[in-house]
Amino acid sequence: MNLNFRSKTAVICFFLLVFLSGISYAGQKIVSGNQSDGWEILFAGNSMEKWRAKNGTQFPSGGWKIENSTLFLAGKGGDIVTKEKYSNFELVFEFNLTEGANSGIKYFVDRITNSETGNSMINGPEYQIIDDLNNTSVKDDPNGLSSTAAAYLLYPPENKRLYPAGEWNTGKIIARGKTVEHWLNGERVLKYKRGSKDFLKRKAKTKFKNDEEYGELKSGHILLTDHNDRVYFRNIKIRRL
Repeated sequence: MNLNFRSKTAVICFFLLVFLSGISYAGQKIVSGNQSDGWEILFAGNSMEKWRAKNGTQFPSGGWKIENSTLFLAGKGGDIVTKEKYSNFELVFEFNLTEGANSGIKYFVDRITNSETGNSMINGPEYQIIDDLNNTSVKDDPNGLSSTAAAYLLYPPENKRLYPAGEWNTGKIIARGKTVEHWLNGERVLKYKRGSKDFLKRKAKTKFKNDEEYGELKSGHILLTDHNDRVYFRNIKIRRL
């Protein structure tokens, strides 16, 4: 009787060990799978080591705040950019608007040193993030060029589904060569070509008309704007294509 009990106990322990090992191994496969897919975590809820101030080498000491694994603006912090530059990439992020808030993510942004003009910032297109329902600038824009997921002032989104302030949305930017796509909540809402005749024609009608190389750099930083509004961000990641 004692032998049977011990045998059963040993068998149970053996299968429990195998089961736990399987869980551990599966977890390792998931992690290594993400790494092999080439994803770089830009913000996971606890560190801004991948970012710096637009006009500095360090992350701003004030303004930007991390709380409950989210990043948001809690005062004047200024624009922030990734330390790395990217050319062909897929950027994924989640955002949660507060009522009337305005923000955005720019790409192909860089600081260029010129012997005549010194340092100058090359601006880039912007994935607009704004409360479509309550921000007056969107209400006054019948073409949707200032609405969420637009290439700000250039291309409007189509057939989009934006969740209202207080709910999480998922945005995505895909850049391959000159072609750029904006996605919102699993749907592609626009596609355009940087530097094309159409792009330059549209640019000429905006406040960016005199910005040299606007959206035409081969690579650049990702920039998160400071519009003095509170928008929450989480799960920001990027991979080179």
